[in-house]
Amino acid sequence: MTPTNSAKMIQIVAWGFIAFAIIWGLAPYGPVSAPSRILLDILDWPYGSRANLSRDAMWLSSVGAGLTIAICIMLLGIVVPAVREGNKRVVRVTIWAFVAWFIIDGLGSYASGVGSNAVFNIVLFVAIMVPLVTLRFEDS
Repeated sequence: MTPTNSAKMIQIVAWGFIAFAIIWGLAPYGPVSAPSRILLDILDWPYGSRANLSRDAMWLSSVGAGLTIAICIMLLGIVVPAVREGNKRVVRVTIWAFVAWFIIDGLGSYASGVGSNAVFNIVLFVAIMVPLVTLRFEDS
């Protein structure tokens, strides 16, 4: 994949997950939390099992959504320009960061009985890894 196409794909993934995180982050705000509750219910199978969110679920939704948006801002502000400039070091570090997240989050999700999140993580992992690992820089 060319640096231009890779950068565009990473941008699309980042903006998509910002939208996801905004919805996720609504969990603790009662009057506007319905979209977040529906999203969490869809992600934690079977559907219909999350009518009420615990204090911990609301708190962790805020933390997770905030971290997701922070990561996406770094993708947009650091990784995308680095890909366009041919910075292989930033690409390598980004790959390692997402591998670490994928392993820790996936195993933790599975161990805590929320295997559906591990399945969802595969979607994000593939979406971000494809433009990074298929990237071909032209040698100068």
